[in-house]
Amino acid sequence: MDPLERFREPLVRHLASLVPEEGVLRLLLGYPLGAVEADGRPGPGPGGKLLRPTLVLFACEALGGEAERALPLAAAVELVHTFSLVHDDIVDQDRVRRGRPAAWVALGESQALHAGDGLLALAFGTAAGAKLPGRAVAWAVEALASATLAMVEGQALDLEFEGRQVGTEAYLRMARGKTGALLGCALALGAIAAGREDLAPAHRRVGVTLGLAFQIRDDWLGLWGDPAVLGKSVGGDLARGKRTYPVAWALDRDPTLGSLLRTAPLDEVGRRLVGLGAREATEEAAAALLAQVREEAAGLPWAPWAHAAFGELCEGLAVRVR
Repeated sequence: MDPLERFREPLVRHLASLVPEEGVLRLLLGYPLGAVEADGRPGPGPGGKLLRPTLVLFACEALGGEAERALPLAAAVELVHTFSLVHDDIVDQDRVRRGRPAAWVALGESQALHAGDGLLALAFGTAAGAKLPGRAVAWAVEALASATLAMVEGQALDLEFEGRQVGTEAYLRMARGKTGALLGCALALGAIAAGREDLAPAHRRVGVTLGLAFQIRDDWLGLWGDPAVLGKSVGGDLARGKRTYPVAWALDRDPTLGSLLRTAPLDEVGRRLVGLGAREATEEAAAALLAQVREEAAGLPWAPWAHAAFGELCEGLAVRVR
């Protein structure tokens, strides 16, 4: 079975159980999670691959633990991720999220802010309620808090870098927080749930590297992906002045590109990036990071089935189109 699908059903059930049955919080928390529609009707369920919570359950089982005991930690990671998406859509004014109107479009901007705040509070309450022995819950909550702060810092840097002369070193620092922190936390939480908190740092490193590969591949798709396959137009980040990996890489090699980014039409900028070699360099960077992920993961004491499944996941990331 696809490693991303193996845990989907229990994750969906657990996330649905966290949504209040009535009151305004049912709408505020339930809409971003896909549990309800804006008019109160039942929703389609969570969108996306549920990658982050899946990694929590995967790592727990890979180390011989019971995935069911890790469900609250997995749900908490997804709640933090969803909180970040709700607020990120407001910042970027993106109107669609996972095929539905973004929370700020459906609920209004002010109520979407409340929705994000509620999801974050629910995340930490859910993590704190995990039935784990000893100090495991405290370690898990601490890991989640640290990753959330790193993610917020990364998102803030992403916004701060817009339109600026930013190279790959600064980009990687931003992406480690924006995308890598929560993926690293997911694998670390799986280790904690399995009673192997000693292995949490090594799992975190694998997840952070995976996050960098994921983000760089996403940046490539954002410029050169097929809109018909992606289900959305490309070039949006470039139009907003985002400093994605291809742009940061190109700025390192040709600082004069900065003025072109501010004044030239998008198609001209795109041609300049291709001419500098940014398209190939971005593909190579993502591939190199995925090779590093595989090498780091090979040293973890996972069951053989887990190493094979993780390899499939990395292969899927390498060729993913959405």
